[in-house]
Amino acid sequence: MNKIYLYMFKKYLIGFTLAISVLLSINLLIIFLSELKNIGTNQYDFILLIKYIIFLVPQNILDIFPYALLIGSMIAFGSMSYHSEIIALNSLGIGIKKTILIILLQTFFIAMIVTFAGNWAAPDSAAYAQNIKNTALKKNSMNKEIWFKGKETIINVKRVITDHNLENIEIYYINNGTMSSILTADNARYNTEWNLENIKIIDIENNKIINKKSTIISSDNFIPFQVLKSSFSKKRYHSIQDLYDNIIFFDERGIYYEAHKIAFWQKIFLPFSCCIIVFISIPFLFTKTRSTNQSQRIIYGILFGITYFVLSSILINASLILNIPALASVLISMSIFILCGYFIFNRFVKKHIPI
Repeated sequence: MNKIYLYMFKKYLIGFTLAISVLLSINLLIIFLSELKNIGTNQYDFILLIKYIIFLVPQNILDIFPYALLIGSMIAFGSMSYHSEIIALNSLGIGIKKTILIILLQTFFIAMIVTFAGNWAAPDSAAYAQNIKNTALKKNSMNKEIWFKGKETIINVKRVITDHNLENIEIYYINNGTMSSILTADNARYNTEWNLENIKIIDIENNKIINKKSTIISSDNFIPFQVLKSSFSKKRYHSIQDLYDNIIFFDERGIYYEAHKIAFWQKIFLPFSCCIIVFISIPFLFTKTRSTNQSQRIIYGILFGITYFVLSSILINASLILNIPALASVLISMSIFILCGYFIFNRFVKKHIPI
């Protein structure tokens, strides 16, 4: 029996590897073609473009592997169904129900490994890739200025290169309701603390001007790094740990943070989501042999699986509008599609094939 499970897992891995290789190649090609227009702008050259794409590979794998699991499972087990290997398994006492359970367990195993590895490697790699691009292009992360109010300060940043690199900073110090001094700096760079460079301090109380080359300011006395990172880094670039730390940080300050909580719970439940898309797709392979041809069944299964991500995103956004908590939104979306998968299983498989 173990040989059968290993044979199925081997077929699954081959299908998954083929699917993720094709999807990754297409994704990276699209990124490459879209970035060609930037070649020659400021310091952005071909070597930096290749470096940018290489560092985006882990994040791209993390983004596309659920689709690769879906397509890989349909290819692998569609081939087994076409060659009557599923019927052979049935004759050995492994019914369709048990076969699907084995597929889901294998899906969960692969998804757990990729999710863990991706969460470890992808966020830092993607952030570094974005930093390379923004620094070379001298590109702002946003067109608006940043205004942040601290306990005794009002901070204005006119240009954001990355969440680690800011330009044209002004800090207004307030003492007993009146402005006591103004600090301006050309640059601010973050490395556990903020290092401000080329500083000019206008001391209003003492009527004097002070110039400094640099000074160190803690994150608590400047813009908290969590605020910048959460605002200017894409949510999918954040690791689970970073999202959790940000949630704690914002919850302690009573700041609305449901959108990032959604990202956190989606990453936590990603292996289960992979199982769901396979669960609602794989029954199409086990319909009556003469009901539809093999290619049609595979296409139907893939389309239903992709529909999960589209509709679940709509359901989660609708839940946020209705002020439903992030965890409940994700669980409701998953539960609806589990019920859909159960209906599809009963409708297309259970009525026609022994389970």
